Amino acid sequence: MAWTPPTKWTVIFSFLVLAGGLFVLTELFFGLTGVLPILALGTFSSNETWGIIGMGLVFFAWFLMFLGVRLKGM
Repeated sequence: MAWTPPTKWTVIFSFLVLAGGLFVLTELFFGLTGVLPILALGTFSSNETWGIIGMGLVFFAWFLMFLGVRLKGM
């Protein structure tokens, strides 16, 4: 299968999701602004929950870009 460039929409959306995930992780580790609300799900603490969300967003951005390169028309 040949390499196909992703569409502009895929690149922009993937970048925005990546930026959101990196913001959450940066805020979690360095605590620069303190804008993340307390969000505890189940037995996870608030920091663990936001860490899962941040890592999930970064993974989703990578996966979306991967699909955009692999699949034509995405």
